[in-house]
Amino acid sequence: MKLICYMINLMKKLLLIFCLLPMTSFAQPEPAKLRYSLEFILEKVLEKKRQAHRPEIPFPRFFFESSTPLKQFQDAVEPQWGFRPERITNAFILHHNDIYILDEAAYYQKTGRCMDDSVAHELVHYIQGKYQGWDLHDDSLEWEAIDIQTAFREEFCKSPESL
Repeated sequence: MKLICYMINLMKKLLLIFCLLPMTSFAQPEPAKLRYSLEFILEKVLEKKRQAHRPEIPFPRFFFESSTPLKQFQDAVEPQWGFRPERITNAFILHHNDIYILDEAAYYQKTGRCMDDSVAHELVHYIQGKYQGWDLHDDSLEWEAIDIQTAFREEFCKSPESL
């Protein structure tokens, strides 16, 4: 009988603790929002690369972490990267013409960045691969993407509302 009373009291305590936990702790992370349109970001990246817009080249599809299954990302990126990442990260998938973007607001707030500069970075790879036909396995191309991403961030992501 003592065991039953003990178990009932324990269950009451656990129920009380569960009810007192903030519901936000169970919610999905807040997704970040783009400050600028995808078209605007592409225009600025094209300017930095001194490239003209080529409408005959299909614009990439965009997938955001908060609304994309991990398996979809892994299946897309594995042939290009040679492994299956444990989580979705920023990536341009050349053979699918897809861009995957991490859209966790807390990440961008913590790093002092905006999601738009991640989009700019991946659009650099899109232009390198689709416009210029470059081999994206060339590590030096990453430096160009970082330079343009940084320039975009410094020009367009300074204000707190862009985070």
